[in-house]
Amino acid sequence: MTPVQETIRLPGTSSPTVPENVTLGEYLFLRISQANPKLRSIFGIPGDFNVDLLEHLYSPVVAGRDIKFIGLCNELNGAYTADGYSRAIGGLSTFISTFGVGELSAINGIAGSFAEFSPVLHIVGTTSLPQRDHAINGSDVRNHHHLIQNKNPLCQPNHDVYKKMIEPISVIQESLDSDLQRNMEKIDRVLVKILQESRPGYLFIPCDITNLIVPSYRLYETPLPLEIQLTTSGVEVLEDVVDAILFRLYKSKNPSLLSDCLTTRFNLQDKLNTLVAKLPSNFVKLFSTNMARNIDESLSNFVGLYFGIGSSSKEVSRQLERNTDFLINLGYFNAETTTAGYSNDFSNIEEYIEINPDYIKVNEHIINIKNPESGKRLFSMGQLLDALLFKLDLNKIENINNNNISYKFFPPTLYEQDNNTDYIPQTKLVDYLNENLQPGDLLVMDTMSFCFALPDIMLPQGVQLLTQNYYGSIGYALPSTFGATMAVNDLGSDRRIILIEGDGAAQMTIQELSSFLKYKEFLPNMPKIFLINNDGYTVERMIKGPTRSYNDINGEWSWTQLLGVFGDKEQKYHSTALLRNVNEFNKYFEFQRQTDNSKLEFIELIAGKYDCPLRFSEMFCKK
Repeated sequence: MTPVQETIRLPGTSSPTVPENVTLGEYLFLRISQANPKLRSIFGIPGDFNVDLLEHLYSPVVAGRDIKFIGLCNELNGAYTADGYSRAIGGLSTFISTFGVGELSAINGIAGSFAEFSPVLHIVGTTSLPQRDHAINGSDVRNHHHLIQNKNPLCQPNHDVYKKMIEPISVIQESLDSDLQRNMEKIDRVLVKILQESRPGYLFIPCDITNLIVPSYRLYETPLPLEIQLTTSGVEVLEDVVDAILFRLYKSKNPSLLSDCLTTRFNLQDKLNTLVAKLPSNFVKLFSTNMARNIDESLSNFVGLYFGIGSSSKEVSRQLERNTDFLINLGYFNAETTTAGYSNDFSNIEEYIEINPDYIKVNEHIINIKNPESGKRLFSMGQLLDALLFKLDLNKIENINNNNISYKFFPPTLYEQDNNTDYIPQTKLVDYLNENLQPGDLLVMDTMSFCFALPDIMLPQGVQLLTQNYYGSIGYALPSTFGATMAVNDLGSDRRIILIEGDGAAQMTIQELSSFLKYKEFLPNMPKIFLINNDGYTVERMIKGPTRSYNDINGEWSWTQLLGVFGDKEQKYHSTALLRNVNEFNKYFEFQRQTDNSKLEFIELIAGKYDCPLRFSEMFCKK
């Protein structure tokens, strides 16, 4: 670690002072903490090419900022965990692996973060500079563990062979070297790009350079330029877009705002809330997509979830498609999972504005705000919302006295009592969530049949929905919940955390359940986990092959005993319940009104093998 020397306190912090010179590893972690001041956990798995870097997490300079290392069971789970942490904390997360075997195991999780817009930094410890130099200049062939050999055994291995694999699933990739000044610039460039794009980026760090000494002045003299610096042309385009939106709003008779998931994925929830609060509640109808769920659904002018044929109800669709003359589609995410197979119908809407981080669509005219070659934007969605809020003048709305709110969706009670006591229908869990979700809850859901019941669940104010509906890697949610739980506890929050998990998905990543026990000292607030045990892949059963063996799993797991296997045999830190039918479900929750968040609560629900939400059957199973 760095020797004792003159120290400098970083601006705007109460953390310990920083020496005039630090190691490159210390600089990296301090810069990460500046990129996300809320970050307290860095995830990873040690390997001989990254352990020198990991040592710097224990430096007094870094540890003094309350940053800790959290080790996971495997790299795929680690990538999922970093994704959940990023979403729950609303900022950058970091995952560290060794190269080759580590980075390739994580690549699926990083691809999911790219597809779903999560700002994750993946740091890969690589072979040393002399080893890499020998591959270029050496005469004899030298292969190294974790590094695949050249197809020609008489040629040197390519130390960058894995980098080609991650280029399409990351927004920036930088390799550090012996040029220390340039290394600091590369670190900054990666952090800024990740946050501006809200997508993953990579740093490749040779194992022999993390102890090199660099000056720390950049930490306090050069702030990370996280916000886009507006140019004259950028300001002009921004003003034109704002004027185009306001002109149509002022003239409209029946306007609507539809918020999609990129509004939240770019960390604009507060600005969205401000805009919604400023718009007249009797005049502007509010909708969100199923992947977004980012508008307060208790508001009187919130109509419901709109995504084509998957909308909350036919009347919700009618209110947007047939009873709107001007629509703002904010944070549009182009995917069939948020448009119900592209069944959205805006053909009867006279004026339409679509706002994406990279372009603005005004009716049929597209304004590119991101240069496809340089990757630079003229302005961000956040700057657009700021300008819109600043310039919005309610006195200019010509039809502001119109009362346009005539309908609001409320979910019906779905479970119908019958004599079937063999299992718990998914409709029963839907009704339970509608009755028991509380404001501010964090609801995590894996890719599963129950996801299709989401439109029938009304979320109270401030509930955050965390899913991976688009990329759809089953098994994502359990380690993602661990990351989200770390984030909630790092923030000192007591918000409830609820995970809905399927048995097929859980078997993919179940070992990460042990991390809740391993790091229990950091987790005074634990989640409630509902495990829907329907003996296999029900989504696939309903689409094809309901009795085929390819949709079967080992259904004999003793789920409620797993936390004991993972170390808590006396149930000091968790509780479990196995509920086989509706009667047992009702009796359990009759006595479980108050949740003890200090313990992880694991509830196994025996569900019907072919039972699934009605919406799923209507959308996918009709022949």
